[in-house]
Amino acid sequence: MDHVDISELNALVQALDEFSDMSIRKYAAAAVMARPHTTEQAKHLAENLDLFDFAPSASTPEEYGKYMIQQSGRFEYDENLDAFYDYEKYGTERMNEEDGMFTDRGYIAYKGYISMEEVMNGSQSSHMEMGGMM
Repeated sequence: MDHVDISELNALVQALDEFSDMSIRKYAAAAVMARPHTTEQAKHLAENLDLFDFAPSASTPEEYGKYMIQQSGRFEYDENLDAFYDYEKYGTERMNEEDGMFTDRGYIAYKGYISMEEVMNGSQSSHMEMGGMM
């Protein structure tokens, strides 16, 4: 096993310390997708969870579509029209348009404007400082 720098481990713990239970679940799902190899990469992932969409407990396209329509806050859901919503079709169409996957925690999708590798290596801060010119 590789040597772990205690200061990097402390930084990761600090980044995760303020997380709600839902944020911890989202982080766990994002970690399955991103597969950080170092403590530093895990910390960068924790600091950039806003670049991911998360549908907790969704394990099928239908459950994902239902979460997005009913609970994500992106739509005005009307329970009187519930029989008319095609959750599976909507979930499938969204999945086809995004970089996401099902995990044991739910569905996670990466929505960032830079590559996952850049997020994991902490490169996004230099992009912002340089105005995206590298």
